[in-house]
Amino acid sequence: MPVLVVCMGLTVGHSSQAIIHGLTFPGMAISTVKLSVQHAHFLHSAEKWEYYDSICSAAIVGLKPLTLITAAHCLKEVRLTGAMSLPMLSIAQPELLGIEDISLKQAFYRPFEVVSEDLTQDVAVLVFEAKVTSLIQPLRIRLDDALPDLLMICGYGRGYGEADTRHPRCGERKPVRDLSDFYQVLPKAYREMDEMLHLQAQTQFAYTQELVHAEKALLAVNRLNEMDQYDHTIAMPTLGDSGGPWLVLNALGQYELLAITSLVERFYNPSAHWPFFQKQVPLSEYPYIAYGLRLSHPEVLGFLQYAQHSGADIQFTSAPLLPRTRQPQ
Repeated sequence: MPVLVVCMGLTVGHSSQAIIHGLTFPGMAISTVKLSVQHAHFLHSAEKWEYYDSICSAAIVGLKPLTLITAAHCLKEVRLTGAMSLPMLSIAQPELLGIEDISLKQAFYRPFEVVSEDLTQDVAVLVFEAKVTSLIQPLRIRLDDALPDLLMICGYGRGYGEADTRHPRCGERKPVRDLSDFYQVLPKAYREMDEMLHLQAQTQFAYTQELVHAEKALLAVNRLNEMDQYDHTIAMPTLGDSGGPWLVLNALGQYELLAITSLVERFYNPSAHWPFFQKQVPLSEYPYIAYGLRLSHPEVLGFLQYAQHSGADIQFTSAPLLPRTRQPQ
């Protein structure tokens, strides 16, 4: 569940190494935590509930009170508890971050049915009572819509056959410059190798864009190297990285939060004409493009403002110029 995957439709995905081939960072250094989420799924065939856990990532955006931002799809089928029907989740290994006495007090998020139809809703705000004994620097949300030259993408994901990780991993990536140009996603050379499969991939890609329902809502990175060739060794978000931060440096050399990992898209069908499918790795290790939901997008920003006005500690890099906020349904 922790990475929403599109492959001719929405599903829950599995993938390769955590921020694949990324570098390990202390969670405090990039203000990123691991969430452990409890879920419940009703099996109609057996008429009983099935319980399972998942891992997602989240960015610390405030300390007074402790406030996290993550992806709303992480809370699909989440178990609820208490009079306020709060999600059953916890911060994993909080002692590594110097966080004690943690208790979830507020949660702002849309139902998965809404998120799956409109990716601009794939954001959740979690507010905790907690004692923070370390010098964590909360991430301010950057409102600049300019596309950066370089992003740092972080998360606690883990890949095929990997053990769990105690610390987040990060990878520096160049964003895709123009999502309206499919050749920037899957270059022309691949069309020439297999025109039909390239057309299928383009149709799938267009379907993803329909889910956004708004322009400029998503940032994206792909797995193309400097020669515009697919390279499965390039760092990429994967299972468990949903909700993790997409960071950019400000003029003072400090990280600011630009987006969060929302979904990963794969062009699954193997082709003898596409050489990267001849690698001796599972098909599950071929995430092709990953999307980050921009937190400066008006729909997202209005939601964050509502959470801020309702008690969440969220700071922006400049005074937001926003339409009137609306209360989540």
